[in-house]
Amino acid sequence: MTNLKQTLFKINHRELIFATLMGSLAFAVRNVGFFVMISYPFRLDPRWVFSLLAACWAGPEGGLIAGTLAALKLDKPVQADLAAIPAHFLIGIVARLLITRKVNSVYACLLWPVVGVPLYMLTTLLFTPAAATVALIPILAFIGVTSAVIAFAVGLAAEKRASGLLGRIRR
Repeated sequence: MTNLKQTLFKINHRELIFATLMGSLAFAVRNVGFFVMISYPFRLDPRWVFSLLAACWAGPEGGLIAGTLAALKLDKPVQADLAAIPAHFLIGIVARLLITRKVNSVYACLLWPVVGVPLYMLTTLLFTPAAATVALIPILAFIGVTSAVIAFAVGLAAEKRASGLLGRIRR
């Protein structure tokens, strides 16, 4: 039986670099203000695609790094999506557990709406308690589901392409 603590909380240099790179991309996307407006107030925020893939491929430590970078917005005052950090950490843990069971870790991306939306609702209610915050539920659910599906599709495509490249190199 493998030591679960050593399996879950172990990051190598490549994963650290990957998580930092993907978190930095998410940070840049958020601070530039890049998003796709679907219909007000529904918009697609591509930063979550980068940070979710980092959590899936680099584990809980990578999720902490990428989630923290994706959460930061450099305004005056500095803003942070506090719910993003623990959500990415939990997704990283689930991804590592999936890997130990020989399941593709990208399936952990689909956990984002299940974990992220309630955490965002909780932090919104804690920091801005108002009856109107209940109206955010469909918006948060839309953003969470679309981000998870896009990250899942991109992750599967990237892994399929990478395995194809590795197969050609080994021949």
